Amino acid sequence: MLVTSSRKPSARTRTLCKLLSRFIAGRCITRGKMGMQELLEFAEGGPLIVVGEYHGNPGELSFYAEAGKLLFSLRFTDWYSKELDSYWFSDTEPRLTGQGEIADAFKSFFNFLKIENDKIDQLPPGSTLILIGEKDIDFIGDGKSLFKFNLRGFKKY
Repeated sequence: MLVTSSRKPSARTRTLCKLLSRFIAGRCITRGKMGMQELLEFAEGGPLIVVGEYHGNPGELSFYAEAGKLLFSLRFTDWYSKELDSYWFSDTEPRLTGQGEIADAFKSFFNFLKIENDKIDQLPPGSTLILIGEKDIDFIGDGKSLFKFNLRGFKKY
């Protein structure tokens, strides 16, 4: 899985790309002047996530299939936790929980193991979790919110 940014990303967007790629155990590259075909080559046959900007801040995630087809996109405002600075990311894939269209889109894109809400407290220490609600997506590590997207829109293609 490859995470990259818009062509001229701000520092916050570059930081979010790195953070998201570490959280999902993927890779992050600087896009520069690369077009979509070159990005797909770098993805080596895997899916691609492009972090877009809105007024100089990260504000959109676009999810592309291996063939370069845009599957869905999320518009959001981001929020970072103070817990993030001291968190060590493992190379394990996070679990996924939530209901609805966004949770289903994430499940089909990432193929992460989905767990029920009542089983969250049974996760082993050091586990990571993507908790998808109606208005936000919370990225959790060791039971603490590391960062969160406050959702503004979702579009399926």
